[in-house]
Amino acid sequence: MNNSPFPIRGVVEGFYGAFYTAPERNDLISFISEYGYNLYVYGPKNDRQHRARWREPYPDFIMEQFAETVSHSKKLGVEFCYSIGSGVSINYAAEEDFQYITSKWKAFYDIGVRTFMIMLDDIKAEFLHDEERKRFKSYGEAHVHLTNRLYNWLKSIDKMCTLSICPTDYHGKAPFSDYIHELGEGLLSGIDICYTGPEICSKTISEQDAANFAEAIHRKPIIWDNYPVNDLAMTSEMHIGPITGRDASLPSECKGFIVNTMSQAEASKISLITYADYFENPEGYNAWVSWEKALKRVGGEDNYNALRTFAENSLYCCLGFAEAEKLEALTSNVLLELHSGESASTSQAMNKLYNYLDLLDEAGYHLKFRMTNYALRNNLLSWIELMESWAWAGRRAIAVLKALENKEEVNGLLCWLKDSIGEVEKHPKRFAGSVLLPLIEYTRVKVAKDFGALVFQNE
Repeated sequence: MNNSPFPIRGVVEGFYGAFYTAPERNDLISFISEYGYNLYVYGPKNDRQHRARWREPYPDFIMEQFAETVSHSKKLGVEFCYSIGSGVSINYAAEEDFQYITSKWKAFYDIGVRTFMIMLDDIKAEFLHDEERKRFKSYGEAHVHLTNRLYNWLKSIDKMCTLSICPTDYHGKAPFSDYIHELGEGLLSGIDICYTGPEICSKTISEQDAANFAEAIHRKPIIWDNYPVNDLAMTSEMHIGPITGRDASLPSECKGFIVNTMSQAEASKISLITYADYFENPEGYNAWVSWEKALKRVGGEDNYNALRTFAENSLYCCLGFAEAEKLEALTSNVLLELHSGESASTSQAMNKLYNYLDLLDEAGYHLKFRMTNYALRNNLLSWIELMESWAWAGRRAIAVLKALENKEEVNGLLCWLKDSIGEVEKHPKRFAGSVLLPLIEYTRVKVAKDFGALVFQNE
């Protein structure tokens, strides 16, 4: 990807929750190097020595792991960036806290790191100490003071060192906050600034969005793209679709992207391949063609059909895709026929839905027990099992409707259907949203009408 119009093409391990093991991280760095990425930013929020207890040094064995990763990255042409999330508790006026940061960064410099970031995101824009209030007129002034001083310190030990900042206000639209303008005016020109677009997780990022932010900060930003990340309120979601909604003309207004991945490293590779295609040729990028390629590359050709069936029902995310378009259409067609008086036994729409639910079930079995990318299998397992539960719930609802119509015994079927409903309602993950619920509700009403009671309503 030497011809990419984006100078910076990176991944940021910047999510909340369980962060990667050293082998997972090294594997992901190997992977992104194949696809033209040139930067890996380390900054998982739940690494205590990165954020909550940032003043503490890392244990020796962890620093040995970092040293191996830095060496591994260099061999592959990927710059390793170490970031620190000191904003949670720093005293901007305290010399001691500045020394804590530089001491930690010096330890990473000694193992080969030359690229650094300070993360001042997801914190309250307020001072914690009287000393700060007396010294600085604003929160922005304090951030400018600290960041410029860190930049000058880095340059004093090595001119090759670079610094970027993820600011406290990292998203939004023009005219932006006073804080952002203060950073733009005060930060030294060599310091890069991150921007997530109009929203924290942006459906679209336009050339104009980036241009407006660039004007406010007096430099081109680095886009910190919060897709496919699935932390915090999104932990129930598996973000496995392609990147969309990024203007082809963005290279004119930004330096590049760092892509915030999911805690599921292997599953993140699918969207990362689509980003790589966008980085290589924004004008010619076709998201869904790229996605098909990515599914085959990560899942393997032999598993493509099963993985594609799974993935087309797991598209819910900030990008605004239809979550489970085919399943929703099949279910709607069934309900249209039933409401128009079509027999459950002869409904062609119902047969098509039943066959597709069979396909979901078979896909789940294949992905669990036939796919040899075990890392991907383990990443997807909870969602695969929910897919299977939905398939059973839908098929059992259909079986109940047919049995009622044929005046057959339904007590056993009702018990199984109730079990399936309980499984999907209690499951912590999200798959296909609620597109099958109208069919299940129709079945519930039909049963109530025939039996005079809500016989499979959960207690």
